[in-house]
Amino acid sequence: MKLETKHFKLLLFLIFTSAPISQASELLEICPNPYGSDDAEYVKLFVNTPCTLTDGEGAIKINKSGIVFAAKNSSAFYDEFGIKADYEFPKRFALSNNGESVFLIENNSVVDEFYYSKASEGLVYFKRNGSWTFKYQDWSDFDTVKDFVKGRIIITPCSYNFRCNEDALIASYTFTNMELLKNLNNVEIFVDATPTGGVPVEEMEISRICKVSFLKANSYKNFHYKFGLCGNKVVITTENWVWHNRGYIVEFESEKVARFLKNVLYHDKKYESSPGKVSKLSFAKNGYANGKEFDFEGYIEVFIIPDRNPILEIMSSSNQRLYIQTPYINFGFYNKTPILDSIKKSAKNAEVKVLLDSRYNKEENTKTAEFLNRIAKIYGLNIEARLVNPNHFDSLHGKMVISDDKVVITSANFNMYGFKLNREIGVVIYNKEVSDFLAEQFLEDFGYEKKMDYTSLFPFIALMVIALFIVVKALRRF
Repeated sequence: MKLETKHFKLLLFLIFTSAPISQASELLEICPNPYGSDDAEYVKLFVNTPCTLTDGEGAIKINKSGIVFAAKNSSAFYDEFGIKADYEFPKRFALSNNGESVFLIENNSVVDEFYYSKASEGLVYFKRNGSWTFKYQDWSDFDTVKDFVKGRIIITPCSYNFRCNEDALIASYTFTNMELLKNLNNVEIFVDATPTGGVPVEEMEISRICKVSFLKANSYKNFHYKFGLCGNKVVITTENWVWHNRGYIVEFESEKVARFLKNVLYHDKKYESSPGKVSKLSFAKNGYANGKEFDFEGYIEVFIIPDRNPILEIMSSSNQRLYIQTPYINFGFYNKTPILDSIKKSAKNAEVKVLLDSRYNKEENTKTAEFLNRIAKIYGLNIEARLVNPNHFDSLHGKMVISDDKVVITSANFNMYGFKLNREIGVVIYNKEVSDFLAEQFLEDFGYEKKMDYTSLFPFIALMVIALFIVVKALRRF
């Protein structure tokens, strides 16, 4: 006998609402090619009911529940990671360095699966927010740090000086500003050991004056972050501590953020190495007259890439405005285009403007702007992209996102390296006044002239008319 539709729906409702809600078993991490020995390779999974882990050849029957680790060799796994394995791989089960499919089976059905291609040494695939991504074994896992602060925003070019009477720490991709050292009593500088074009000569000379840690790692493409610490004073910038380009400096006091960034540098100090090939003098200019400044107070959130990167999420969530300022954009990101996808998603609701540099990468930036404008026309999206017309600065170097009433200032370039493979820093400022201040500068750089608000002149015009009327009436009496 057939159930009527409404009765069938009611039955389904009762079944699903009365049944306990539980998390399904799933794969969480896969490390096919650990540093050192392949004997330490492993799979991490969450198990809710008895299941089978298989690569299509060998199989492991999993009867435990909760977080479970299966490793090729339990002793090697413990020696490498300090974790006890729950299961060992059988002989026919192996994670090939050249690519493999891994399946999780419950009740004769595949409930989760993952395929990876050739895995470089130390690569760990893991699931975050339901999606697969990757990290390296030696990468840190610093979460973001939030605080309520008082500070200021400085728009470069400027003549900014970083003064510190305490021990100071400075991180930069390259560091050539010898003049800045006059304001520092004791400083340690962290720079990339193999920057594009080579180590500047000035940097080698600075290493004879103060402590310079040259950083190099196989798992990070470059150490590209730019920040400074003096006690609880924090400076986060888009610039390599020279101030002649269009860029941004965020300065504030925060014990929490200062402690966090010190820990990052202490972690990264293990990558200290000899400097790479020395190139030539950088001849970087030191700056111009003071740039625009804006004092603010409010909530900020500091993040370190690749540990955390909220930029794409912030870009995707724009409802009114999304302004992006960056020297260049490369949309390619492995087999995806997340930067482009975020722009298109926001453009369905928000006004999107993208500003690129016109001095360096001009040919590619022209193509990028034309592509975005063509996308806007094809899909009917509110996107406008163009190259900056430099005015009182050498080039556009600052990386900034304005999303509604939030601002992101970051060292990260908009490409796969900046968003995933480099060591980068960023700060999110949750403040409408800051957003409006920087949006005004952005629109000026974009080529939008500020429109005069004639309504503010109405009282003045009314007074002038009244005065003129009185004068004319008085003259008629004579």
